[in-house]
Amino acid sequence: MLGQLAIMAVPALSIELAALWQLDASEIGWLGGIYFAGYAVALPFLTGAANRIDGRIVYAVAALISMAASFGVALFADGFWWGLALRFVAGVGFAGIHIVGMKLLADRLDGASQARASAVYTGAFAVGSGCSFLVAGGLSALFGWEAAFVAAGIGSLLSLPTLLLIGPPLDGNEARSRRLFPDFGAALRDTEIMRYVIAYAGNLWEVFAVRVWFVPFLIYNAALNGGAALDWNPTTVAGLSVFVAVPLNLAIAELGVRWGRKSVILAVSLASVLVCGVLGWQASSPYLLVLALLLVHGVTSYGDVGAIAGGVVAESTGETRAAALALFGLIGFTFGFLGPLAVGLAIDVSGGREEPVAWFWAFAVMALGSIVSASAMAWRRKQK
Repeated sequence: MLGQLAIMAVPALSIELAALWQLDASEIGWLGGIYFAGYAVALPFLTGAANRIDGRIVYAVAALISMAASFGVALFADGFWWGLALRFVAGVGFAGIHIVGMKLLADRLDGASQARASAVYTGAFAVGSGCSFLVAGGLSALFGWEAAFVAAGIGSLLSLPTLLLIGPPLDGNEARSRRLFPDFGAALRDTEIMRYVIAYAGNLWEVFAVRVWFVPFLIYNAALNGGAALDWNPTTVAGLSVFVAVPLNLAIAELGVRWGRKSVILAVSLASVLVCGVLGWQASSPYLLVLALLLVHGVTSYGDVGAIAGGVVAESTGETRAAALALFGLIGFTFGFLGPLAVGLAIDVSGGREEPVAWFWAFAVMALGSIVSASAMAWRRKQK
């Protein structure tokens, strides 16, 4: 959570940065998504390194990269291109924080406790992104937008002492390898691992798209309703909305352990498609109705990620886990990058952020993620 304060800093400040740097919707999408592109590019290298040496070392180096990039945004970014480059580097650092952290956890547990801990870890991820919204919005209002990125850099630095609390790998729980990259072939051939990897890709397409566009959408709707609702700071609302999903994410993951992950993930994904459709149709409705729908969408879009993470950990073994988690993050965060960008393009093509029809298509594009996740769960292998 400490290393994650940078993740939603740009989405939280998207309207402020758009005015300051004269950004259109596509450029907002690029800035919101490029962080996840850096994550995806770096992940194979960092997970490979964590399979060869102590993962705590890889985590520490990644946290320092994330810190430097966030400080760089505060000190040097004065427009779209500087912001794009430095946010890409920050995403590189986060790759070593997030998935390497999950590997440090999974390698020290097994059985049902391993699956449940993976759900707790994804819940912590949601708390971290919610805190990122709250910290960025609050510090920007008090001290200016640069303060949000200074805080993000400090958060990455403060995450380092927690490594001292993590003991060495348990005997037999971490296999060393001389490979530069994990053995992706074994993971790719495992259809059950890939089922959850594809579901995660669809999940992050939708989750990061709505996180990046949450604040602009609320501001659009509030303006239609006379602006009075803007007394509720949109970045604060966005941050708090993430916390709503956390306990339900854990509950849904537990239901997956007890009743079967595939059916639970399928049901939640289909519910999210429905909520996206209603949000797009009701984009110009009263503010409180739209806010309530967004809170429900926060549950349906993110609620099954704990079950998805538990599935990929449960289906992998000591030999395939590094590759499985690398693919999980690589493919997932690639789609996490593409989702916000695709929504931005849909908004621009449909007339811009002030047009109701543009938001209809925005939520239609978001819903594609849950359609992919549902399809991955519904697909059945042919019996030989």
